[in-house]
Amino acid sequence: MMIKLLIVDDEERIRNGLAAMVLSMGLCIEIEGLCGNGIQALEKVREWTGEDCKIMITDIKMPMMDGMKLIEKVNEEAPEIHMILLSGYSEFQYAKHAIRNGVVEYLSKPVNRKELQATLVRIQKKELGGESGDGALADKAEAAVEGEAPKGHRKHAVEEVIRLLESDLKESFDLLALSEKVNLNPSYLSKLFKKETGKTITDYLMEARISKARRILEEYRDVKMYEVGSLVGYPDPMYFNKLFKKHVGMAPKEYQDSLSG
Repeated sequence: MMIKLLIVDDEERIRNGLAAMVLSMGLCIEIEGLCGNGIQALEKVREWTGEDCKIMITDIKMPMMDGMKLIEKVNEEAPEIHMILLSGYSEFQYAKHAIRNGVVEYLSKPVNRKELQATLVRIQKKELGGESGDGALADKAEAAVEGEAPKGHRKHAVEEVIRLLESDLKESFDLLALSEKVNLNPSYLSKLFKKETGKTITDYLMEARISKARRILEEYRDVKMYEVGSLVGYPDPMYFNKLFKKHVGMAPKEYQDSLSG
């Protein structure tokens, strides 16, 4: 499995240094980008596609959008991404806050090459299904730890998640809240949903939102584009326009105009 890595730090020498360090490890790693702040990184995350193992290394203190805010955003939009928090700030409160927001690993500056390599290998093995690389065995072990739900409940849980997502598409996606509603571990729920539907929860929600946006444009010919975006959970007009065009093949306004052609 290919690892795709995004490095986020406001210091160019650190970004370049980390990239060189990672490439020298001989792992199956493709560096997707080097970003100087959280806003750039979030844009890159929104363009990320495919089923590869995705990892983000991010600093805490950055301009425009810091690491803490970036972590919160990524957890909302792409919870499948593994995150490594990198910082010169060794105070416990930073680490504790990061862990609460879903960071799986924490490394301090200056980065130790062996520690970073061990972290990347550990994440890759986790994605592959444990140290043996046997996904089936890993799933069974995880189920034993987490308490895998009976088959009937698994099906009901996925159906309930779909109902909750579609009940209000403009609401932010919260994996933890969804998992609590169906009494399943967040990680297990993500894997279960993908297994049952063939899609990640994030991808399913995105498709549902775009589908609703198309229906709104078809039914209300004089609606404003920013209004459509807000109704389906994308209040940022530029991002909504970009996402709609990526999935439909044309911008929302172009799609609306084509309906009267």
